[in-house]
Amino acid sequence: MSAVAHSGQWRIKPSGQLPIFLRFMINSSFTAETAKKAKIRTVLKNRTYVNHMMYWKAAEYNKFEAEIIGHLKKHDKWFEEYYRRELKKAEHLYQQGIKLKKIDWRKKSDQEIGVILRDLLSEYRDACSPWYAQYPLDEYFEKTIENKLTDYLPSTSPDLRNYVLIFTDPMAATEVSQERLNLTKLLGKFIARKENLARLSLSAKEEINRHLDSYAYINRGLATSKPYNFQDIVNRLKEMKKLVQEGQSIRSMIYNASEKKIKDDYRSALKRIKPDKNFKAIIAKARQHSYMRNRRVEAFFKADYGASFMYAEIARRGHFNPDWIMEVTDQEMFGVLTGKKLPNQAEMKRRLNNYAMVVRNSKTRLISDPAEIKKLEKKYFVDAIPVEEITGRVACLGGVIRGKAKICLDKKEIGKVKKGDILVAQFTTPDFVPAMEKAAAIIADQGGVSSHAAIVSRELGVPCVIDTKNATRVIKDNDLIEVNAKTGLVKVLKRYGK
Repeated sequence: MSAVAHSGQWRIKPSGQLPIFLRFMINSSFTAETAKKAKIRTVLKNRTYVNHMMYWKAAEYNKFEAEIIGHLKKHDKWFEEYYRRELKKAEHLYQQGIKLKKIDWRKKSDQEIGVILRDLLSEYRDACSPWYAQYPLDEYFEKTIENKLTDYLPSTSPDLRNYVLIFTDPMAATEVSQERLNLTKLLGKFIARKENLARLSLSAKEEINRHLDSYAYINRGLATSKPYNFQDIVNRLKEMKKLVQEGQSIRSMIYNASEKKIKDDYRSALKRIKPDKNFKAIIAKARQHSYMRNRRVEAFFKADYGASFMYAEIARRGHFNPDWIMEVTDQEMFGVLTGKKLPNQAEMKRRLNNYAMVVRNSKTRLISDPAEIKKLEKKYFVDAIPVEEITGRVACLGGVIRGKAKICLDKKEIGKVKKGDILVAQFTTPDFVPAMEKAAAIIADQGGVSSHAAIVSRELGVPCVIDTKNATRVIKDNDLIEVNAKTGLVKVLKRYGK
C-alpha cells in the first residue's frame, strides 16, 4: 500500500520530470545534519533517478520506514513535534516567497544575490529532509483508521471507505482549495451581474487581477509551468459556467468547494461513528498530517515562484536563455555570480531531452550523457507487463466511468485533457488542477489518502483511484478505459488504434 513500492532489491517511486535545479536541491537534502534537525536517525543518503523513477536500496528505505512507523506505534510524541516543526517551516517558507517577489533584483549585487540564494537553498533542504516521512505516515494512518472502523462498521459496509476518506481530510482548507472556492464565488458574482466572459467589464477584470495577485503562483508548480495568467482564469471560469448551464447549481458548487463541506462531513461522520478517545486522537493526527503535507507543497510553490524573479535575473546576467535557467545545477547557478559560464547549447539540449541523477552519501551527480543513462537503465528499470486490468485504492468514491485516457507525466502535458477524459498521472500537484477540473475521473500511480490527488479529487467530486503503481506504464494515450470508483478496478476496454 505504500507510495514507495517494492520491486526486487529496490524500493521505487514514480517521480515526475522536475527541473534539474530543484531535483538537484531535493536529492542533496538528505544528509546526517538535516535528518538530525528533523529528529530522524535513518538517513536516505543513496538513491538513483532514471526515467521518471526514483530507486532506493530496499534495505535502506525499509529501515527508514520502520523508524517512522515505530514512532507512531510507540506514541512517543515524535509525530506531534514533527507536525509542529514542519508546519512552522512551511509557513516561514511561504512568507519567504512573498518577500522574494517584492525584491528589485537588478539593484542587488552578485554577492547579495548569492547570500539570498544560499540561505533559500538551506531552508529548502531543511524542509525537504523529512519529506519522505509523509509516505509511511499516510500508510499508517490509512491502515489504522480502516482497521479501527471495523470495530464500528461491518468490513463490507459501503460507508467504510467513505469514512476513511473523511477522517483523513485536511483539518483546514488549503490555499489550493481556497483558490477554487474564491474562483467559484467570482463566477457566482459574474452570473448575477450577467457578465459576458468574452467581453468583461473593467470591474470584472480588476477582480480577476486581484485573484491572480493571490493565486497565480499555484499554476507554476515547481518551475514546471508558467503562473496563471488572465486568460487562464477566464478559461477556467468558462469551463465552470458550462457546468452551470448543464444544470449544476452555483450555490452547490460553492458549498462543495468550501471548507464548510469538509467540516460538515467530518461532524456527520463523528456523529455516526462515535469514535472512542484513542480513535479520535488518531483521526486528529491524520487530519493534521494531511493538512501539513499539502500546505508544505503550497509553501514550496510560493517560495519557488518568488525566487523565479531572482533566477530570471541570474539568467540575464549570465546571458542565458531564461527558459533554461531551472535546468542547471545549484553549483552552476552560483557560478554565474562569480563570473563563470553556464552550460553550452549542446549540453542543454541533452539535459532537456533526458537526464538522470545518482546520489551517493548525499552527494548528487547529474548525468546527461545518453550512453551513461543507457548503462543505468540496464540496472534500474521496472517491468511493465502488458495487462488489461489494474487495481488501486479509491480516493474519491463514484460509479463506473468510461473515457479516453490521457497520460500526463508532468504539468506540460495536461493541456491534452479535455472534458470527459480520464487523467492518468504518476501523481498530481496543485498545478494539475485545471486538468483535474475537466477530468471525468483521475488515476494515479502513487499516493495515499492525504496525497494531493486524493484530497483535491474529493474537493472536486471527481472519482479517483490512487496507488495503481503502474497505470502510466500500462495505459497508453487515448486508450478507452473504465474506472470503477467503488472497487478501484481499472480496465482497458480498447487499445487506441486497434
